[in-house]
Amino acid sequence: MHFHPSPSQQSALEKTRPFALREIAPFAAQWDRDEHIPRRQIQKYADAGLFGMTIPEEYGGKGRSALDAVLIIEEVARHCGISGRLIVDHNFGAVMTILNFGTEEQKRRVLPEVCSGKSLMSIGMTEPEAGSALTELTTSAREEGDDFVLNGKKHWITGAGEREYTLVYARFNELPGPKGIGAILVHQEMAGFHYGGRIPSLGVRGVQEGILEFKEMRVPKKNLVVPPGSAFGHLMSAYNGQRVGASAVALGIAQGAFDFAKDYANERRQFGKRITDFQAIQFKLADMAIELDAARYLIYRAASHAKLGITDRYESSVAKVYASEMAVRVCSEAIQLCGAQGYSRDLPLERMYRDVRCFTLAGGSAEMQRLGIATSILGRSLPQK
Repeated sequence: MHFHPSPSQQSALEKTRPFALREIAPFAAQWDRDEHIPRRQIQKYADAGLFGMTIPEEYGGKGRSALDAVLIIEEVARHCGISGRLIVDHNFGAVMTILNFGTEEQKRRVLPEVCSGKSLMSIGMTEPEAGSALTELTTSAREEGDDFVLNGKKHWITGAGEREYTLVYARFNELPGPKGIGAILVHQEMAGFHYGGRIPSLGVRGVQEGILEFKEMRVPKKNLVVPPGSAFGHLMSAYNGQRVGASAVALGIAQGAFDFAKDYANERRQFGKRITDFQAIQFKLADMAIELDAARYLIYRAASHAKLGITDRYESSVAKVYASEMAVRVCSEAIQLCGAQGYSRDLPLERMYRDVRCFTLAGGSAEMQRLGIATSILGRSLPQK
């Protein structure tokens, strides 16, 4: 098995690199300070073909593989984690759920809008009392005539208040346990849809995290993407690709931090020498490079085995745990290599460090990923008591 880019992948990277340097890198710090990325900027990503890379051409996408998308996400995230995360959200997660489990009408109605940038999409899973324990969610959907009536509250919803569509995970008709959970697509213009405000975050500040509330919101039955019953496993499997995408963002940010720190250290002189002439610095750089390569191969392995954008649970979780924790270590070492200046806001490293800290939590905490890994190893459900 090898992960050298194919000619088409290399061509895509060669197109993305100058785009990222021209349209993303110069503005990343500003978007972080503003805690906002303009919609006109997001539209540039769609226009450049970075949205819907994993979606078949018949639905407005590019028909590329999950690995193709991961390579592009990693390249973009070297310059801006905010941008990388936006691209993940519009190639994996909710769009993959619709592609794999939605109706033909839903695919033709929604996916072209997302690929073109006309509409953006969030995924509504987490609740105040149901984060890692998703089977305990309480947002309810009851059947009334041709509609489902939605009530509940979601928080830590990426893009809340800024995106047209949200794929909401809810409990249908009061069915208990995982068999009661399904997914339904809502639009922000539906009556009963309420944006409950922003949750201030440490990093990835340009992508808004917030609260959504649903109050007697009537949603047409045609918007039911995954019905309750045996749906929970489908919903979770579709989310594995999101984890691999998030891992690629963490990897890209860490690689960007490494590149910056290496160049800085190579120019920095102390005691009449470049600091990279000292063995202690050489060992730091070597250890960082080893960690980056290890994470890269774990991520590429998971992405290369994806089928219709859905990656293996075990491989996705292994990649996410290692890449997210590696990225925190590498960004921390990058700051250390640059000394006090690395800790200042004059360099991008403090922003990168804040951004990568997100990924040990978002998309499933490292602890929950380890539980999933252990479950796969042992081949049975593991009670947590």
